[in-house]
Amino acid sequence: MNIAAVAVVGMATTFVSAWPLRKLALRYGILDRPGPRKRQREPVPYLGGVAVVAGVAVALTVGQPHFFRVLLLLGLICALGLFDDLRHASVPSKLVAETAVAIAAVGLGFVWQVTDSIWLNAVISVVWMVGLSNSFNLLDNMDGLSSTAAAVPLLAFALIAPVTLPLAVALAAAALGFLAINRPPARMYLGDAGSLTLGFGVALVAIAAANTDRGLHSVVLLAGPVALAVFDTSLVIVSRLLSGRPVQLGGRDHFSHRLLLLGWSPYTVLCATVAASAISGLITYLATRYPSGWAWVALPLAVAYAGAWLRLLGVDPYSAVVDYKPEVVRAENL
Repeated sequence: MNIAAVAVVGMATTFVSAWPLRKLALRYGILDRPGPRKRQREPVPYLGGVAVVAGVAVALTVGQPHFFRVLLLLGLICALGLFDDLRHASVPSKLVAETAVAIAAVGLGFVWQVTDSIWLNAVISVVWMVGLSNSFNLLDNMDGLSSTAAAVPLLAFALIAPVTLPLAVALAAAALGFLAINRPPARMYLGDAGSLTLGFGVALVAIAAANTDRGLHSVVLLAGPVALAVFDTSLVIVSRLLSGRPVQLGGRDHFSHRLLLLGWSPYTVLCATVAASAISGLITYLATRYPSGWAWVALPLAVAYAGAWLRLLGVDPYSAVVDYKPEVVRAENL
């Protein structure tokens, strides 16, 4: 099966499977309910991550059946996220489980060959997979955001490093298929099951892409296309440290929240996400062509990226008045 067919199958399977899963979530109360740090005013069903994994699984099974072990890893991460959606696992237990799956991925060959030390490469790879998984989990703070932030870098990886094509396209197709139901106003959420899975999948693709080159080019290939995830995570961490807030606690201080405070609409934020991710892919492509003369175009683009980071750091999300409805729990549900 060609790549176009893999993409169509992935999108179609994800979109079609999302609807019965949505009904299942509504029936059994698997919902994300309104709260102080949430924008929605009504409960929204979870299980979107299961639809994404289904889309990736069918696409790869039909088109690239040798990816069976990768699908198993994605299924494990999805199961971990689903448990957290249902039971709210503690942060330490989540990190331990994510690390275990990342170690399994290293065992399957997903190791960034960045140094001469096998063990150091393995440790760096595990940290990368766990870190990026949680970065995309943090990005899942606005309707359609995590799906969009994953799809564009995955397509960039597929174009820049063709070795990643099958997995990158299958994951991107699933993310886009789910975006149809996850766009504002979202009728279904990824939940941790979906955002962790997408982040983990992107991390695997990034490692495969990075291993196609060496030195600084390898570093750029690893992190360049996912610069927006690094942008957001670093923005939140620095902002919380500067304001004396605990880094590990959630909050409405991500780049998306700051843009909304500046008066941007949700769809404008999504368009900015597409643009920023596309620019990240372009910077990556240009930088990996150095020392070609036109590769220097990447430098002003990277500077503009840094300028946007500083501009958003100057937006204070902590003094803003948050308008939300308090969660109401009926007595019969207690």
